[in-house]
Amino acid sequence: MSVFNAEEWAKSLFQHAKLGDMRRADRLVSTAANMARSSGKSIALSCRGNEAELEGAYRLIRNDNVSPDMIRVAGFQHTAKEAVSVAEILALEDTTSLSYKHQVAADLGKLGQKTDRSRGWWVHSVMLLDSHTTRTIGLIHQDWWCRPNHPEDADEKESGKWPDASHFCRERLGETMSRVISVCDREADILSYIQDKQKHNERFVIRAKHSRIIENSDIKLFEYLEAQPILGTYSIDIAQKGMKTNKGKATNRAARKAKLTVKVASVTLNAKEGVKSVNVIYAQEKASATVTEPLRWILLTTEPIETLKQALHVIDIYAARWRVEDFHKAWKTGAGAERQRMTEPQNLERAVSILAFIGVRLLQLREVMTLALYLRKKGLSDAKSVL
Repeated sequence: MSVFNAEEWAKSLFQHAKLGDMRRADRLVSTAANMARSSGKSIALSCRGNEAELEGAYRLIRNDNVSPDMIRVAGFQHTAKEAVSVAEILALEDTTSLSYKHQVAADLGKLGQKTDRSRGWWVHSVMLLDSHTTRTIGLIHQDWWCRPNHPEDADEKESGKWPDASHFCRERLGETMSRVISVCDREADILSYIQDKQKHNERFVIRAKHSRIIENSDIKLFEYLEAQPILGTYSIDIAQKGMKTNKGKATNRAARKAKLTVKVASVTLNAKEGVKSVNVIYAQEKASATVTEPLRWILLTTEPIETLKQALHVIDIYAARWRVEDFHKAWKTGAGAERQRMTEPQNLERAVSILAFIGVRLLQLREVMTLALYLRKKGLSDAKSVL
């Protein structure tokens, strides 16, 4: 597959989509190719004046027999095939919202307050990266839902998205799952999720949120980590960034070089049901009069942490999690997911599902220009061969 050729790209992802009729799959390929060639534009503009293409695209988007789920599944299956040859894979997980204010909003879910004009979907995505190069492989899972106005009306807890994502990833990836490291932010620090990953002998790096009590003691995790010896130190460059205070006032974070200490431990967390021993990395920026908010990462992981090199590798793995945030921006802004104006929820979901994979393609196109430079900075010798 060439990411440069929109037709070839669309065919590799969607030609085997199970939409009940091969002609629908063919139409999906041509519609996706047109949308990819004109990223960020409306479906009408993407057809560039070709009335037949435009009519075909609208028939596809409005066809109740075309399942948005099956559009996505076709893309997930392609990603699974691409992942087979990758030695170590990062599965980046995160949740975002898709927000709409036009007439379709009334049929969608709550995003903020139930009285807000903006409504939409919550979407939990899992995106695969090559661990060695951080090259984007593709989307392997998405969970879409509309949040009800009242929590008691929900069919299930939203925290179930984490084990559900692992379930579908292992179904789609099969034996490849043994080479996958799930990478999640603080929201995934849930005992049931950690237990599920350990039950299936699956690897993870999760940023800790809760200072739980360590088994057979009255000491909490964060307190215990503070008392551990320093394994080593490392430095990172923090870029300048415009920010806002809690009161919404504009402020500036000056560029700086941050020096962090690294501590590690292996602990068993106290839980009603047994949790196996988990490795923990504690990276903290040294205090300074000029630093008001020092960096502080506490990472739970299955990966080895005996040496500083191993611990820094885990920190690098977690740092790659930001790529899924880049995907959200590419999907919503670059591909134009939140600018679509279909008036029926199902029609909107079909179009925006196609745009999710176009968002991934935008990341892959960017990597053509940036990945080789990144690899050279990392001192990797195969910078040319991965592109």
